[in-house]
Amino acid sequence: MIKFSGAESKNEHDADSGTGNKQLNSNDDTSGTEILWKKFLELLSDNLKAVEINTWFSVIIPKSYKDNILTISVPSEDYYSLIESRYNKIISSITETLLGPEGKLKYEISQYGLFGDSIEGDAENENAVIHEDKEKRSAFRDINLNKSESGTDPYNNFSCNLNQKHLFENFIKGESNELAVAAAYAISNNPGKTYNPFFVYGGVGLGKTHLIQAIGNEIIKKNPDMKVYYTTAPDFTTQFTNNIAQNRIDFSSNRNGTKKLDSFYKSLDVLILDDIQYLSGKEKTQDFMYQIFNTLYNEKKHIIFSSDKPISQIKGVEERLTSRFQWGITADIQAPNWEMRVAIIQKKLFEAGIEAPEDVVHFIASNVKDSIRTIEGCIVGIIADSVLRYKGEINMEIAENVIGRVVGNIKRAKNISIENIIYTVAGYYKISENQILSRKRTKEIAFARQVAMHLAKELTPLTLESIGLNFGGKDHATVLYANNIVSNLIKKDKDILNQILEIKDLLKNL
Repeated sequence: MIKFSGAESKNEHDADSGTGNKQLNSNDDTSGTEILWKKFLELLSDNLKAVEINTWFSVIIPKSYKDNILTISVPSEDYYSLIESRYNKIISSITETLLGPEGKLKYEISQYGLFGDSIEGDAENENAVIHEDKEKRSAFRDINLNKSESGTDPYNNFSCNLNQKHLFENFIKGESNELAVAAAYAISNNPGKTYNPFFVYGGVGLGKTHLIQAIGNEIIKKNPDMKVYYTTAPDFTTQFTNNIAQNRIDFSSNRNGTKKLDSFYKSLDVLILDDIQYLSGKEKTQDFMYQIFNTLYNEKKHIIFSSDKPISQIKGVEERLTSRFQWGITADIQAPNWEMRVAIIQKKLFEAGIEAPEDVVHFIASNVKDSIRTIEGCIVGIIADSVLRYKGEINMEIAENVIGRVVGNIKRAKNISIENIIYTVAGYYKISENQILSRKRTKEIAFARQVAMHLAKELTPLTLESIGLNFGGKDHATVLYANNIVSNLIKKDKDILNQILEIKDLLKNL
């Protein structure tokens, strides 16, 4: 039995066989690599729950073990970033245990194209593959996108019913939806095999429909021959009741009525059912869905559900059905935090070809918190006011007027001074303002000073030179260094992110 438990076990195996890990290194032994990765996962299970391992590590593929470097393939750059930010310390510890102090874990990004800008691989061959894929997808769309009316006959001129604009590429990702996005991406790579069924829930306007349709669009892109169908629970109910009526009218053929509808749904490769809370109280429709679910699940076809509430809070749906909703993975989408709202606003403005001052963007993000849909509505209103009344200019007056109409009570915009930032940061970290402005370099004081400089750069219009002068004559390079340090920490450390958000909330209430 091969042991991979650090330098000591490596030497022990070398003594027994005379080859040890060196044999793996020289021959790039695939089975040995898989054994090593299996041992990695075993050690991981000592630190993480099974659900975490299934969510974040099940789609990772061990590629090679050579020169004391274990190379693994992860699905995307975002996936890599999420794993690194969450589990960096645990991964580093296990790597050292398995491979010794000199061992390394190397990541390969298998596909940049889903969330990034380019796909790894030879450019010339890549273009040929992409071109071929587009032709296949186009042919598939020509057949399948003859839209039928909602709630009517879905199997004549089959339509996948997906909005082609709902893609992963234009879905804003953040802390509030990272589990749902990671699961969605894994499903699109392995439909029917990974996280089946997938149940996602969250409040109105948070992006559930966009995400589940993005899964469908990505599956079609990668598997043009797959039969993917999106519908809502109300439309599903309408189809069912209409076909019951049809069955009563025309009972001469088994191809009509619910039998035909049943055959259609059971022929799908992927069923995406939105807003399942509307199945509540509809016993016959639930029974019909129950039969479809069992068939699709047993045939390893993927089933994706969404709801505006957790499964436990959906009333009037039979337990035998709700229990099946929980067989795979459940993920929630929460209201976006401040940073994510800023990113959404900036993206929407960019898509509209509109530029807006940073203070206006921050003002919108601070006042519109409930949903992405409300943010979009406010941006549309601001653009309309800008074009119709202000000759294309966007300013704080427009933002305050529009958001006041949409949201109601708003926090009026105000200038945040460096003095207020220093005062608030000092109070938050329980040190004096003089200590922040001093040249003391103890860890606590230096960090508080860096946070204050970061916030000054983000929340005030001052130049780096001006900010430095307000911090006891620091030069612009010091301010830039402090800003970069804190910006990187925010991306990697949730505790630091929460601290920054709490300080910002204190500043808003001054």
